[in-house]
Amino acid sequence: MMDVNGKMVKGLPAGLTVGALPDSVTISSDGKYAISANEGEPKDYCLVNGALPETSDPKGSISIVDLEATPPTVKTVDFTSFAQRKNAIIYAGGRIFGPGASVEQDLEPEYVAISADSTTAYVTLQENNSIATVDLATATITNVLGLGYKNHNVYNTGLDMSDRDNAINIVPRNVQGMYLPDAIASVTAGGNTYMITANEGDAREWPCLLGGTSTTTAEREDPRYADVGLNTDLTPSSVAGRARVTVFPPAVVTGTIVGSTTKVTPAYTFGGRSFTVWKSNTIDGVFNADIVYDSGDELERLVAARRPLLFNSDWNTETGLVGSFESRSSAKGPEPEGLAVGTAYGRQWMVLALERDSGIVLYDVTNPVLPQFRQYLNTSLPGGNIYLNTAGDVSPEGVLFLEASESPTGKPLVIVSYELSGTVAMFELTAPAPTKAGK
Repeated sequence: MMDVNGKMVKGLPAGLTVGALPDSVTISSDGKYAISANEGEPKDYCLVNGALPETSDPKGSISIVDLEATPPTVKTVDFTSFAQRKNAIIYAGGRIFGPGASVEQDLEPEYVAISADSTTAYVTLQENNSIATVDLATATITNVLGLGYKNHNVYNTGLDMSDRDNAINIVPRNVQGMYLPDAIASVTAGGNTYMITANEGDAREWPCLLGGTSTTTAEREDPRYADVGLNTDLTPSSVAGRARVTVFPPAVVTGTIVGSTTKVTPAYTFGGRSFTVWKSNTIDGVFNADIVYDSGDELERLVAARRPLLFNSDWNTETGLVGSFESRSSAKGPEPEGLAVGTAYGRQWMVLALERDSGIVLYDVTNPVLPQFRQYLNTSLPGGNIYLNTAGDVSPEGVLFLEASESPTGKPLVIVSYELSGTVAMFELTAPAPTKAGK
């Protein structure tokens, strides 16, 4: 822990110990708390004497750091209190499915948002398709909420699932999307709290996941539908045959022993290819959330209209060159991953990062129930090479919104880190649209 000048906090020369594999840290707006999401990812699912040891799959946890204490102190809480609520979480639309894993081992915190009043943290559990809530004053996990699944077989919620039809074909399909959100942000409007999630999707890929015994050979959760699917309407490669789907719940009944020969009928894909707005509410004292908006297929359509020759493509990490047309259609599409929110010019804004497409998208979320698209920006250079530093900005990962009062320029800025190009770009938010200010 250090101050903004890089000076280590007095009394904490080695920092603070939190839980296993911290993935993200967020500081509350009042400066009182720092919250760490400790993912506790497994290294394998190989049983030892019939059990999965915590050395193979540590418990996921959340650490609450009290920044007002001198020196700062930390309390780390895990999900042991939810050990008997596995079925309730699954019934609500969550996923707990790691072979041999306990509930507290299986739940994997990913990203943190904090309410405007700095009382509650909202933590995505990406692989579990859930959000956990934390009471910061008592350092208590108060609920784990399953998010349910997205029906892609309705108007304006379609997707392009084929990388073999050589066409942009965003249409409804008889598949369900698992939201599996990465980043999350919190906004308020009309006295209500809303959460916005970037529905990236993520599949597990670890040794012994499908019943093998090798501790070094990874086994994938996400085969192509044609290899495991029983619905012949979906198996053609021009439809959804090459789409990545899960062979674990909810595609099969909870408790099913999944192996390399498991077959499924329903197709559950990874990620929603969207962002979703959830309205926070409390029922009988327990946190709940309702979907009030989902962007449907808008993100894919935005990319299709603005970069049709590079629709659903990404960058080849072996050659350093841009990938082929719609190479990501059978996976997770543009893959919304990072997001940030902030206020400027009397409006609330959201910036969403599309990891595979390399674009960022600006929305006006002053009314969170009806977000308004404002701009799409992509500063990658398709003729370049990421290893020659000629590709521009590729694969946005983290997004930070600096309001004018926090900005060194006195103007609202959006700062984006790009994973594959190793660059950081700054965008100045002007009325009504952002322009790139520099790197």
